[in-house]
Amino acid sequence: MPKDRFIAGGIAGLVASVTCDIVGIIYKSLGWTDRTFNDYATIILTYQVYSNEGVFGLILSIISHVAVCIILGVIFAYLIKFTSSNYLYIKGLGYSLVIWLLLNTFGTLLNLPLFRKMPLNAAYATLSTALIYGLMVALTLRLIDKKMHIL
Repeated sequence: MPKDRFIAGGIAGLVASVTCDIVGIIYKSLGWTDRTFNDYATIILTYQVYSNEGVFGLILSIISHVAVCIILGVIFAYLIKFTSSNYLYIKGLGYSLVIWLLLNTFGTLLNLPLFRKMPLNAAYATLSTALIYGLMVALTLRLIDKKMHIL
């Protein structure tokens, strides 16, 4: 398989996004939180939460989240090129922690809905799914590396 860091990062971002969406939807359905990262994606892109408006709203919110995560996966794949693949999983966790911090910081500064007076359970839910994203991006890139040798 030819080397293509862009595609590998996109695939890693896609896999990580789907994993986070599944975990986030489980959290939300169990009542552990009232928001997920796919809700954040639609807030940032459209200033509205669509996931509460039925199946079509949920699909749009997941598509929005997947698109953002694919871009972030490509960025991570290129960041690894400039550092190394040593400690890849720790780098994935650190990368996702930075994303979580920046998202919450800018959401709060811009006074976006869902970022105002965020309850503790929502903060922990999004933190845990962000960390899952980082681990999944790193794991997927490691698996792709076995075929492409990009790391």
